[in-house]
Amino acid sequence: MKIAVVGKGGVGKTTVAASIARLMGRKGYNVIAVDADPSLNLAIALGIPRKEAENAPVLFDEEEFIKSRTMLSSGVYRLNPKVEDVVEVFGVKAPDNVTLLKFGAIKRGGTRCLCPEYAFLRALLSHLILGRKDVVVLDMVAGLEHMSRGVARGVDYMLCIVEPSIKSIDVALQLYRLAEDIGVKKFTIVANKVIEPRDLEFIRERIGDIGILATIPYDEAVIKADREGVALVDYEPQCKAVRALARLVDKIVELKEGS
Repeated sequence: MKIAVVGKGGVGKTTVAASIARLMGRKGYNVIAVDADPSLNLAIALGIPRKEAENAPVLFDEEEFIKSRTMLSSGVYRLNPKVEDVVEVFGVKAPDNVTLLKFGAIKRGGTRCLCPEYAFLRALLSHLILGRKDVVVLDMVAGLEHMSRGVARGVDYMLCIVEPSIKSIDVALQLYRLAEDIGVKKFTIVANKVIEPRDLEFIRERIGDIGILATIPYDEAVIKADREGVALVDYEPQCKAVRALARLVDKIVELKEGS
């Protein structure tokens, strides 16, 4: 199963991605959790100790490694660089059969061509989504420009996290259009931080025909876990939000097995 988690900053995207990864791991799957958001908060949300999380390698800070994989001695770059060992080289073990891979951000400073980095990123995404049997959960930056059409079609679910706010819904609608453009077939909404029925109605009225796969209730435990720097599934395993996320994971597994 390959799951991309997208949405506006602050809607709970990283908490959802981390919880899905951990709960999938508890079902016996080997899970690769990819932090593709430059804020790089996924490690803490997964339950990796803070010092270990801070020292975890960030792939796009490893310029010499990427150069060695993408550049020929003639100065020409490879369109299909070797990426099959990247998880083993840069992955960090998290609880519950989860391995974290921190992408970081491609550095945009200066005037040099960024083609090698983008070639490496596209090849790595393709390998993770199309070439591995593991469950892969991607905590994505809002834009989808790095995903090729072929990679996008390999995603089983693109989960867009939405809270009851106009701004998060506007971002969701933009992402839906982008996802359609690159061939994502299973784009769906996860309504987060829902306090009362009219919050859900507010979201439904504005997203039109886009389906809502799950609803996650507003839960103080999420705020407290974040304040303590503890994974939500460890902080309060039976809280409302974790129970809803567990139902979401069960639904994803059932739908995948039934497809």
